[in-house]
Amino acid sequence: MMQDNQMEMLSILGEFIKSNPDARELKRALAVRLALGNTPYLDIAELLGVHKSFITFWKQEF
Repeated sequence: MMQDNQMEMLSILGEFIKSNPDARELKRALAVRLALGNTPYLDIAELLGVHKSFITFWKQEF
């Protein structure tokens, strides 16, 4: 079960994704959102065309 903090973070990211047209920032937000949802990094990397370190970096930044 997700913690309240994770639910809040997912909500914030969801609003950001809806409001931001910049593809690079959208990719970052999607990577973090999927990672917080426990999607395996390998799956996220393949889906978004990024390296696993990209996901780790932006998740830590968020």
